Amino acid sequence: MAQLFSEKSFSQSPDIAVLQERIARLEAQLSQEQKEAAPEQRVEAAKQEISNYVQEVQQTPSFAPAKSTRDDTSDLKNKSRAEQLGALVELALSDGLDKAIGVANGLNNPAILDELHDTLVDSYFNQLVQMGVIKLL
Repeated sequence: MAQLFSEKSFSQSPDIAVLQERIARLEAQLSQEQKEAAPEQRVEAAKQEISNYVQEVQQTPSFAPAKSTRDDTSDLKNKSRAEQLGALVELALSDGLDKAIGVANGLNNPAILDELHDTLVDSYFNQLVQMGVIKLL
């Protein structure tokens, strides 16, 4: 799969440190549970951990959105679904999940929020593999 985002923008994401720590804990847990977990199990566990993190951020209650969030939301309302999704993913990687989810919620379109979740899980996973945080055996 082609790299969707530059490593520079991804490595500056405010959520990357949290994901690195969570993946490290997961790897330690897998090592304790089994001498050698199958690569498929490690991949699935890492994707699930990323998904859990994205869901946790989605469920964090938000209060009145900041003006910049409202502005971003109004800018995206008249864009195509693909453009909205691309902008939201870039926003998540540059400004953090909470900002992107706030904007996505402002669009009042649960399908976009679900698609954002799925895209971020795959994007974060692929980038973490490329950065060496997740090692595929």
